[in-house]
Amino acid sequence: MTDSTAAPAPRGSGASEGLELVVFDGGSLRRLALPPRGEVTVGRGDEADLRVEEPSVSRVHARFRGGKEPTVEDLGSSNGTRVAGVALEAHVPHAIAADLVVVIGDLQVVVRERRAPNAPPPASLPQGSMSAVHRLVDLVAPSDLAVLVLGETGVGKEVIAHRIHERSKRKDGPLLFLNCAALPEQTLESELFGHEKGAFTGAAASKPGLLESADGGTVVLDEVGEMPLPVQAKLLRALDAGEITRLGAVKPRKIDVRVVAATNRDLGAMVEEGTFRADLLYRLDGMTIHVPPLRDRREEIRGLTEKFAGAVAVSEAALKKLEAHTWPGNVRELKKVVERAAVLAAGGAIDADHIVLRSASVAAASASAPLKTAAPLRDERERAEIEAIQEALASCNGNQTRAAEKLGIARRTLIEKLDRYGLPRPRKT
Repeated sequence: MTDSTAAPAPRGSGASEGLELVVFDGGSLRRLALPPRGEVTVGRGDEADLRVEEPSVSRVHARFRGGKEPTVEDLGSSNGTRVAGVALEAHVPHAIAADLVVVIGDLQVVVRERRAPNAPPPASLPQGSMSAVHRLVDLVAPSDLAVLVLGETGVGKEVIAHRIHERSKRKDGPLLFLNCAALPEQTLESELFGHEKGAFTGAAASKPGLLESADGGTVVLDEVGEMPLPVQAKLLRALDAGEITRLGAVKPRKIDVRVVAATNRDLGAMVEEGTFRADLLYRLDGMTIHVPPLRDRREEIRGLTEKFAGAVAVSEAALKKLEAHTWPGNVRELKKVVERAAVLAAGGAIDADHIVLRSASVAAASASAPLKTAAPLRDERERAEIEAIQEALASCNGNQTRAAEKLGIARRTLIEKLDRYGLPRPRKT
């Protein structure tokens, strides 16, 4: 299946100017207008009007009807149909409207207002495995749906959150981030909901929380899987009611925010374990966006390297070395490695010996050209020492004397360590 695959014509009398269904299936986006009269069926079977590949979908899973009162109806499927997290009773029509997500099995179907025939086409999108992600982001951004961004640490979930905000109708409003893993429970609660003066020890003045401060904009909850259960319960109430109550306050305050949540955790498994609320997951999961790890989109490494290197040239040998690495730290790790290499190059081109990777085994997986790599690490202490040396050189712009002072060692000792670990000496400008 490819992007822009044409769906079969629905039964009925022409396309509606009202709503359309948008389906992300098998790596492609498909659109189908709801007819003003008649119906559209969705399923895996040939008899369905909109045939999909998702294995959790039944042969004829659900029926959509357009018109003045559009509905969706589960047709007795094996894995059910959900609207706003609520499972539908089979063969009972349920009202739908724009900006709703209908989950058919595990397939997400977005109901949205149909684009006018003369509307300009979407802007061109980057090629590669991230193109489908960007298409989904651009599709969901104009709505007010909550978005759940999933992916490994360092893949760029915060970049996706920025893109969602910038392409939304809230783009002129605040965009505020909160790392749920970085704060203890009471502090996290205060940061989210705010507090009144004297609400707890140290609350010397009243302070609005992020949900209140982001009114009219977007709040990004990073590492949402680390949020304690009591805070989860309070967040759910706030999102459902559209209002918050500061710590120590009695009167609630209205809020109007969109929530983008991000995590590298399996929230479904956490729900089964009892460490994450199922109702909050349904509330946050208006649309799920999976960001693939960098090892699955190696075609982007060259472009990202050039972006991070800025005006500094990068040799072909260096690029091959970067492309051969597995990048367990993903884009964040790549950025750090390239920025350090630029400092070590000291104004010259980045070569392979300026790139120090965590894994010594990368040399065997790299291109056939011999590359100079750091000496194998014997233990974690040496690994930590190399990290400290690289950090010091980077923060001192490659100045070995200042870096040695920062590390609390003599310059000669620093040079000895550079040689011992096979680290390149920064060039003199």
